[in-house]
Amino acid sequence: MSTLTADEMARIKSELDDNVVDYGAQPYIDVRAVYDVIRDNVVSSSVTPTTSSTSITSAGPTTITLASATGYAAGQRIVIDCDDAREVVTIRSLSGAVASIVATKTHSGTYPVEVESGLTIVRGILSDLITLDTQSRAQVGSALGLKRVDEVEWNTDAGGIIAAFAQQRLMLRRRLASATGLASLYAANRGRGGGSSFEAY
Repeated sequence: MSTLTADEMARIKSELDDNVVDYGAQPYIDVRAVYDVIRDNVVSSSVTPTTSSTSITSAGPTTITLASATGYAAGQRIVIDCDDAREVVTIRSLSGAVASIVATKTHSGTYPVEVESGLTIVRGILSDLITLDTQSRAQVGSALGLKRVDEVEWNTDAGGIIAAFAQQRLMLRRRLASATGLASLYAANRGRGGGSSFEAY
């Protein structure tokens, strides 16, 4: 079984408004051992991940051929592909290594397939947060741009875009806190302005 990596744990801490200082700084920073528990217990499915090379060219009912179907069964929720192409689907039926699914995205090349688990849920939320950051930088940057050149006029419509991205980020961070059992820690961090306080001795 796989667990969260040190980099993923740092990202979780950052998203939940906590410090990302390594444990070597324990005497100076309020370090929480709960992150060790999360790292070691947010695990993948007992079913070995596999791959598929079946191209999916449009959304809707389709079939994919799994490189290995061992442990996979009808009714299982599986995660196919990664990053922005990642989606969770249900195996409607399985005949040999051919799984019937309903896809909402297109997929090509060889992409990963694995049974949904605590690990895929947390990694999916982290991926959604990264995607949101990328989208917000691109859209807010263009929304704040110069509207007219003949008379300098700045576009003022960006406030709604910024608020929408902030609301979506907050929703994803709450889902991440809930999925990792850190909802009360996240609420406490938000209440004190984020991050852990520290004192030099």
